[in-house]
Amino acid sequence: MASNRIIEFIGFKLCINENVYEPAEDSELLASILDINEGEIVVDLGSGSGILGLVAKRMGGKVISVDVNPFATEATLCSAKVNSIDIDVINCNVLDCLRVISIDALIFNPPYLPVDERSSWIGYSWSGGIGGVEVLSKALREIKARKYYFVYSSFSDEEIIYELLNEEGLEIDKVKEMVIGFETLKAVKVVVKSNPSRA
Repeated sequence: MASNRIIEFIGFKLCINENVYEPAEDSELLASILDINEGEIVVDLGSGSGILGLVAKRMGGKVISVDVNPFATEATLCSAKVNSIDIDVINCNVLDCLRVISIDALIFNPPYLPVDERSSWIGYSWSGGIGGVEVLSKALREIKARKYYFVYSSFSDEEIIYELLNEEGLEIDKVKEMVIGFETLKAVKVVVKSNPSRA
């Protein structure tokens, strides 16, 4: 596997390699809105370095970190070890490896750029497909949670996101924004509507 280097990020030591997305403003923004309660079952989808799963675990969640990228899985395991934090880590496409996907919280820093560059493992980190929302849309449709935390960009098709939330009986509970140059990042907490129509 790839050789890891250690970085410091929001109070954690993280293992990073050339095939794994290095946490940046989007990860920090998403971590800042997490509200995980003791004992909640949390899936950190697309775990990358493992930073969001580590934050959720420190808040008291029972964390399962999942990434399709084997280099990211290795980095997440390494990050957990160097921080002496115990989380479950799985290398797979979450929609293929977990039979019942009904959890308390889904944390997802999805690939949100409107490109399709999946010729290398690192490309999976930013390739959000058409509108920058294909991967997020699939996760929101197939993973049932009481609350969802995710981030998207002003380059993403926000209209598709709002339509999907409405179709799935979900509503935005909290939004935090950050402007970086010509891009605005939005971290959101989404919950099931009071009278949900979800199956």
